Amino acid sequence: MNTRVLTPWLLIICPIAMLVIFAVFEPLIMGTIDESLAPKESALATLELFKGKELTGYLINIPGVLCMVGTILGLALLGKSLKEGGAALGTLSSLIFTAVLAIPIISMGLSLTANEIFADAPIDTAVSLEVISDAVFSGLPLFWGLGYTLLGLGMILEKGPLPKILAWLLFLGGLVMIPGAFIGAAGFLIFAILILVTVVSGGFLLRRAG
Repeated sequence: MNTRVLTPWLLIICPIAMLVIFAVFEPLIMGTIDESLAPKESALATLELFKGKELTGYLINIPGVLCMVGTILGLALLGKSLKEGGAALGTLSSLIFTAVLAIPIISMGLSLTANEIFADAPIDTAVSLEVISDAVFSGLPLFWGLGYTLLGLGMILEKGPLPKILAWLLFLGGLVMIPGAFIGAAGFLIFAILILVTVVSGGFLLRRAG
């Protein structure tokens, strides 16, 4: 399988699976916490939610993070594939998405360690790690939005490989996502719409590859 075929499949399968896992399965199976809690209280509530359900939590969160990584990889590969007028911006977006890859990986590692420590009772240490994990993850939407903006603009300048309407949606959606990253439910809605655009884009790329 070459990159031209791999990229659209990553952009179709991974975003859908990621949303289903984190927006449907995790709340239904693991439960939810009060979003209005302060950072330390929120971290403690998350750890308590996970306690006693460690195996279930791993089976949900690890595939979810892998799907998120696959989505980011697909976007990075798409940016790298841009040529002509969009090559510079495409390369820049690819570098940003590559850097973004570290965020979910580091955040998951911190969270898993926090849950292991919490099971052995040093609560303060576990809560601190969980707070750091959340803090690391909070920067992801900002840089993901920047990556979308540069990728969309690169596609507009290249006049391919996607229909112009999708390129403009990625560009404008990325711009809105950058401040929207800090607006709670509104930020998630913006992100979900852009994920849908990503899936549609993957479909167009797959048709071209075929």
